[in-house]
Amino acid sequence: MKKILTESIMNKPMGKSTVGEMLPLLLIIAILILILIFCIRMVFKTSKARSINKVKKSAVKADGASVVCTFLHINGLPIAENAVCQLISYPDRYDFISGNMNFSLAKNKVTDVCCKTETEIKKQYVSSIGGAVGGAVLFGPLGAIIGGRAKKKTDKTVHLCLIITYMTDNEVKYIGLENMGMSNGINKVIDEFKKNHVTQTNIEL
Repeated sequence: MKKILTESIMNKPMGKSTVGEMLPLLLIIAILILILIFCIRMVFKTSKARSINKVKKSAVKADGASVVCTFLHINGLPIAENAVCQLISYPDRYDFISGNMNFSLAKNKVTDVCCKTETEIKKQYVSSIGGAVGGAVLFGPLGAIIGGRAKKKTDKTVHLCLIITYMTDNEVKYIGLENMGMSNGINKVIDEFKKNHVTQTNIEL
């Protein structure tokens, strides 16, 4: 019996079974290394992007801007819905930057800056269709877009919308932007408008 076992061991290729058993472990180690490399690269890219954005924001503020924040475009600008749009507030104007396009709106044309939730706009839009808001459709095309959105039953996120109302060629127009996470940007724009805007009162004699 001892002789048979000895011959069996001697005839067995050395290292063959060991490599076969180690193969799954080596694959797991290789996958973990790849995941680690990917995570490190993403952290590096994110940090680099934040540094670049910080430098850009500092440069913009040095140029006289008081508020710089990023939103998603809803309606009002000649760019796609949900396009990322940066709003920059200067003493005399608002700049809206999306990709390589830059739009400017003089602040003396702006009549109101407010914040509404998507739910509020939907309710008021439905009421305005029925004539509850002086027969006018609330916020024009902007109200129609938000009012027509289908709400998912599982969606519990509160969507905040920054609405800038302005006059041009004796026509009321709106620019709608949606927050990307925190509402700090919306609050800054509204607070600045309330602080600097002078309400004009027209009295007919």
